Amino acid sequence: MQMIKQVGLVAALLSTLTSCTQDTKSYKPSATIQQEARSGKPGANQFAAWDLSYIGEYQAALEAWEAPYGPGRPIRAISAADSDAFVALQPVNAREYILRRARTERIVILNEAHHNPRHRAFAASLLPELARLGYRYFAVEAINKLDTLLNRRGYPTLATGYYTKEPQFGQLLRTAGQSGFKLVAYDYGFTNDGPMNEQVKSRETAQARNIQQILQADPQARIVVYCGFAHVHEGPNGMATQPSMAYYLRELTGLNPFTIDQTTLTEAGTRSGENATYRLAKAPESAVFLPTGNQAYPAAGPNMSVDVNVFHPRTTYVQGRPAWVFTARRRPVPLKQQLAVGYPCLVFAYDAREDLATALPVDIVELQSATDHKALALDKGRYTLVAKGPAGNVQTWSVKR
Repeated sequence: MQMIKQVGLVAALLSTLTSCTQDTKSYKPSATIQQEARSGKPGANQFAAWDLSYIGEYQAALEAWEAPYGPGRPIRAISAADSDAFVALQPVNAREYILRRARTERIVILNEAHHNPRHRAFAASLLPELARLGYRYFAVEAINKLDTLLNRRGYPTLATGYYTKEPQFGQLLRTAGQSGFKLVAYDYGFTNDGPMNEQVKSRETAQARNIQQILQADPQARIVVYCGFAHVHEGPNGMATQPSMAYYLRELTGLNPFTIDQTTLTEAGTRSGENATYRLAKAPESAVFLPTGNQAYPAAGPNMSVDVNVFHPRTTYVQGRPAWVFTARRRPVPLKQQLAVGYPCLVFAYDAREDLATALPVDIVELQSATDHKALALDKGRYTLVAKGPAGNVQTWSVKR
């Protein structure tokens, strides 16, 4: 991505060192997160990766996810034959390929790694065009069924879900609503009792049945499904030894979904944590790899059973942020306000059109010092910015982009 020009910023200080009506307690500073990651508790690094992603610390989130494996993990091997076969493929723009394929599909299933906001940014880039192709339902694993006002409200709150408080996820949901999609929850109605195999089957079949209900109510529906990790697999061993949601959905509906994986050909916190095929891939943009014919390469993972793997190149940075957080609409906004809350601090950006008491921030950055010049990614409009310091003090001001 080319360097993006800075945009003008109009700021007016509203209040300093006061209390904040927004719920900033759900977001932790990175020092606290890293301390919790060292606790030794089961899953501590996984939770740390999620928490770091929520505050925009992308690289740290990737590293936290990889930390349990240790620095000595051997690089995953790939055979010479597989290597030769892959390097002979040609990369094509992933977004263009997916949208072309989607013209003739009824169900598109796209997955994410829950600690990787880049996958959400890519998914958001697809939604406006998918809506123009006639897709009307956006079924999202991470949405809480109890948030019955989400479609009317148009933006996420803490009630919306667990992963949805991450700003790129919030942007994904806002983009869906603005594009005309109906947001649908589908990860409910299963049991967590009994042997693990039974729990897995209960969840995967419940997810598929809940998505099937969309087609039962609207037989001509075209649906985009957004899930995590292995739920996208169509094969009989998609969930290690059992079928996953995508398999059951095909069985229930008779429709063969167009399944897209983002979790295999994507960067990790360490090179040794990456798929071997990823290290062979060469493309300047998100891509799928095609042979001389027109069938996308789907075999990057040994247990993978999807129609296509999307390759995302290594992240580059613009104004202290991953370049992919910025788009033609969401431009870099430098923080020019002098902060009095101390460092390190979290800075939250809230859309002034949304209820500031309940809406989740559209962007978050952590500043380590007065010389830390990370920019916010903001669309045109008015925003309330809130800086929260290490002692809990907050500073609030408004900006217009």
